[in-house]
Order: sequence, then C-alpha cells, then structure tokens
Amino acid sequence: MALTTQILAHFASQNILLSERFITALLTSIRPPPSTITPALLSTVNTSFLNDSLQTSAAPESFLPANLAQKHNITIPGPALVQAIHVEDIGLSRLAQLEALEKAVTERGPQGLRVVDLPPDEGEEERPVANGEAEGINIGKSMCKVVLEDGKGQRVYAMEVKPTEGIKVGMSLGIKVPPPKIEKENFLI
Repeated sequence: MALTTQILAHFASQNILLSERFITALLTSIRPPPSTITPALLSTVNTSFLNDSLQTSAAPESFLPANLAQKHNITIPGPALVQAIHVEDIGLSRLAQLEALEKAVTERGPQGLRVVDLPPDEGEEERPVANGEAEGINIGKSMCKVVLEDGKGQRVYAMEVKPTEGIKVGMSLGIKVPPPKIEKENFLI
C-alpha cells in the first residue's frame, strides 16, 4: 500500500477525510522523503492539517451538504470537517463579553514578561493547567453561537446544544472542530 494511502486510511479511521493532493504535496516537501509511516510522520501531517486551511487540506467528501444553509433546526450531518471562524457567547450580553475580555487582558499582564514555572520538587505534585489557561483568553462560557466554514468555503450558523470543549469566546479562530464533536449533536444549524 502506498504511503499516501496509508496516511489517508489512518486519518479516515478518525473521521478526518484529507485531500490526497494535500498529503502528496506535504510528502514531497519533506526531506529526506519518508518511506514508511511513523508516529513522527503522522504528527507532522496532523500539525500541517491543523495549521492549513480546510480549502486545501480537506477532501470533498468532508464538505457540508450544499443545501444545508437553507435548513433550520437540524444537526450537522457527519463526518464533516469544519473550522470555527466566529464565536459569540449568546448567554451574555455583548457589553458583558467585552468587559470580560478587557478584564482578562489586563489580568494577563504585559506580554513581554513571562514567569517560568519551575518543575515541582519531589514532595510536591504538579499543578494541572486549567482548561483555557494555556491558550487564548479564558473568560468563562455559557452557550455559544458559532459560524462554521467547510472546505468549500460554505458558512453556516450553528448553535451549541451542549457545551463543547474548546469552543469559547477568546479562542483562536480558524480552529478545526473535530468530527466527533460534530456527530455527537453538539451543534444545531
């Protein structure tokens, strides 16, 4: 089995349908060219997928149905690869969201100065990083309205039915929403 086919099969088993052209272009850019599938190669492909646009990395089978924009109160059919391009917390007013973002930015302090965590001593336990502390700004969350975009560039408004981990105001936009989160009926069009 060709290396490209093996990589496509690996990601397809996770319901992530990637474009063969994307995989081929990525493999030709790696020096020396890989001959076998390795965890490092899979990690490289995954990182490239997460950093690249869905328009270049997603397979047409992972696009949203063409008539989805005209439908209402339905769940997103899966498996679909989408990225969040706008998030609005509808449980809070816009003014409350703006105030929370400003407060979070001022509490974060200057960006040039960073405190380095030292490894814990033998008697101490590691302090786990709270969700949202390591990335972006954490201002809390209730229910979010999200604009999702597929690989064709088709955009749909979706509303969270259940809270979805990682979807919040202040998150990095363009982040891919994994198919399992779509298929578990977390979003309603």
